[in-house]
Amino acid sequence: MKILLLLIGLGFAYVGFRFLISSKKIIQAIQKYKYHQTAEPRKQELIMAKIMGGLLLLIGLYYAVLSVIGLLS
Repeated sequence: MKILLLLIGLGFAYVGFRFLISSKKIIQAIQKYKYHQTAEPRKQELIMAKIMGGLLLLIGLYYAVLSVIGLLS
């Protein structure tokens, strides 16, 4: 169970890192999937994507650290 928690935490951290680093590409990919065309992301969209990425990264790291502590104890 703790290994599964570690994998889930690392998955969240990876997705959050991707959102944080390449937010413009991810926004355009979502636009292409939903609307079948892309546009230049607005400043608010980029800021929101970076905030979401940061939160997902923190949540992932939190769960990963909890699982490592659980495995070591």
